[in-house]
Amino acid sequence: MRGMNGRAASRYIACVLIAFGFASIVPTNLLADEVADDQYVVYAVGDVAIDHLPSGSPSRYAYDRVADMIYEADADAFLGLGDLQHNDGYLTDYLTYYDPYFHKLMDRTYPTTGNHDYAQSWVAEGYFGYFGDPKNCAVSELVVQNCDSDDNPLGFYSFDIGSWHIVALNSYLAHMCNFTSDGLPEVGSGAWLQYEWLIADLGALDESEYTGIIAMMHHPLYDWELYYRCNWIDYYDLDPQRHLWEVLYDNDVDMVLSGHNHNYQRWAPMDPDGNYDSEGVRQFVVGTGGSYLWQFPSENPLSCTGDYPFGISTDTIANLEFGEDGYWGALRLTLSEDSYTYEFVTIDGDVLDKGVVACH
Repeated sequence: MRGMNGRAASRYIACVLIAFGFASIVPTNLLADEVADDQYVVYAVGDVAIDHLPSGSPSRYAYDRVADMIYEADADAFLGLGDLQHNDGYLTDYLTYYDPYFHKLMDRTYPTTGNHDYAQSWVAEGYFGYFGDPKNCAVSELVVQNCDSDDNPLGFYSFDIGSWHIVALNSYLAHMCNFTSDGLPEVGSGAWLQYEWLIADLGALDESEYTGIIAMMHHPLYDWELYYRCNWIDYYDLDPQRHLWEVLYDNDVDMVLSGHNHNYQRWAPMDPDGNYDSEGVRQFVVGTGGSYLWQFPSENPLSCTGDYPFGISTDTIANLEFGEDGYWGALRLTLSEDSYTYEFVTIDGDVLDKGVVACH
């Protein structure tokens, strides 16, 4: 894939901030310049609506303003990074809380499941009942196209935006199966079906036709929370995603977009073991979609726990390049023919993190 040309580089201000829990605000007039015909603007965020109307507690919930921000930006796509409805993902909750604010984005919404969608059952009927209905989601057929042997939708699919290929993965499937000794899901499980599908989907791509590849999945592989007295999170939330990351890494995926943590994190490109790799996969965590926010620890997280038991060292935390825990907002991606620009934009229009990256 091609590197960034000089014209594209000169059009953007690359703001590289190495920080943990602090942000420098970039004024709104430094947002990416007017989008060219061969560029696409994508907004991505997860952890959105909750079973309380935002008007009842605007200091704690702001998903109405997140929806308005994305709508007013006239984005080409909205990537929903899971947990789009808390706390239990009932269809009635989607219709009562999520739908009044996000239905106006139905023609550009590409959702993926989160753990809260499975709180009521193992088949997430609320999520699939909502996004599997063409009245609520223009890509409903994609959302329900892959099913298990009992015809229950599994929620993984892929699509293209210009010359970019996007895979939407269901990271919760790995919570519902056993794993083999070599770290793979048991054959026949939903997670195994997704794993086999992902290998085939990415393996079928003609690199000459694509600029870059994006994966979206609710659970991140790398997580600040692991390093803050949350030893359970390694085996429950993180390690079950590793087999997917190995496929993504082997196929030169540019970035993974996740939610789950209600804050914003930008990680350096890494391999599946958490080692810095300039040609590796960059992870963004964007759980700032309008539900409550989670704060980063006030103390050095490296002093709180030992090494990650599955091989990822505590040194991996050094690859967390930027974190922000005090603002609702979304990740704005401007996808070009040879690069992408990322901007974390708050609901007030401020840009707290920004950069430009050449594609693999």
